[in-house]
Amino acid sequence: MKSRVKRFWAGVVLLAGLAAGGAWVSATAPGSAPAVTAGPPMPSASSVTHGVAAPALADQAGMATGPVSTAGPAAAASAAALASATPSQALRALTRCYAADSCRLTRGEGLDEHFAVVGLVLQQLERLAAQGSPAEQAAWARELLAFPDGHVQAAALALAARLPPSADTVAAAVSALAKTYDAVLLGKAYPVLQQWQQLGLNSGYDDMLLGLVHTGGWQAAQSVADNVRPFLNAGNVGRFAQVARELPPGARQQSLLRALRDYQLLQQGG
Repeated sequence: MKSRVKRFWAGVVLLAGLAAGGAWVSATAPGSAPAVTAGPPMPSASSVTHGVAAPALADQAGMATGPVSTAGPAAAASAAALASATPSQALRALTRCYAADSCRLTRGEGLDEHFAVVGLVLQQLERLAAQGSPAEQAAWARELLAFPDGHVQAAALALAARLPPSADTVAAAVSALAKTYDAVLLGKAYPVLQQWQQLGLNSGYDDMLLGLVHTGGWQAAQSVADNVRPFLNAGNVGRFAQVARELPPGARQQSLLRALRDYQLLQQGG
């Protein structure tokens, strides 16, 4: 008898607690996550073992947010938030949460989170190319040329190449490429750089290419040595020849010397 009474009162306490818990959450607009209105504070992301709080990027994109119990719904909420925002708003939300390491798109960290953000940025860049104004596209191309991922940088460069060229865009590209170790990105950049060069927009090319071939990462340096000939001219050939003499014997030096010889032959009509 006593055990049945104890179980009865335990059930009453449990039901009362659930009823009180229901009062802590009120519904928001249809389809949006619940919003906390009263009651004890929700746990932070660091205190949840198998879940995350609603992604910060959803809030930054102007969407209603609330607690999300698993990584799946969190990612879904983020996708919904981004789909409802303009491309510029979505890109701003993504770049801000990425910089703050607060996107929380996956249960993991590091590369998993990085590639999740990169995938969404690339999607929003496609939307921007279709929906954004030329001014918006140019501004985002310049900004994302500095994003720390070669896929995003390549997409930003491709977008910039389709827009009317400007000195600001060229400067952003040169600044980003000067720091890269990515030979694949450089391979995609050479045709765009030549396109701008033909229009007289080549400010900063010499220092960028000289720096990469002389002291850049191995793959980037070799890539420049292999592809530098179209960028040689009477004003910079002496500087490249000096660098070639300073390089240690090897493939990079041989490629640069070959480019210099080809340039000289071209100048002589050979």
